[in-house]
Amino acid sequence: GTEMRALALNFLIANIWMMLNEASLFTVVTGFLLGFGMLTIFPGVWGSREYVRRSLAGAKFIGVFGREFFLSCWQLFKISLSPSMNKLSPRVITYDVAGLSKLEILLLSHCISLTPGTTTIDVAANFEYLTLHVLDAPDPAAVRKGIDETLKRGILAFTR
Repeated sequence: GTEMRALALNFLIANIWMMLNEASLFTVVTGFLLGFGMLTIFPGVWGSREYVRRSLAGAKFIGVFGREFFLSCWQLFKISLSPSMNKLSPRVITYDVAGLSKLEILLLSHCISLTPGTTTIDVAANFEYLTLHVLDAPDPAAVRKGIDETLKRGILAFTR
């Protein structure tokens, strides 16, 4: 649709920019950013409103995932230095994914597994829920809410 046309136009602008300048990775990236800027400034002319929205949401999600990854690493680091590791509350919990597409479930399950301290154990055969192992989950509802507000919200921002 229009998003693929806008992406193709963005690559076309990047290639034209590269041909007008010395070919290098920096020139291609600069051309791509210039093209994206043009598509952002004139969305009505280029029909790129949805492409720009999804691209910015995807970039934001990368930042959100990076923050969640760093915070999880920091939490695991603090746990590993703590003399009271027996106070952990590891749990196996379910997380509702009803209404998500298979691609969204796949992205969410992998992001959960990539975040230290959590692992996706199983996806239900009917794609209604994920089974997760969480290293420290004294409040499973808080874990679910955290996933809803960060990873799930971020994924839905650029997939819908």
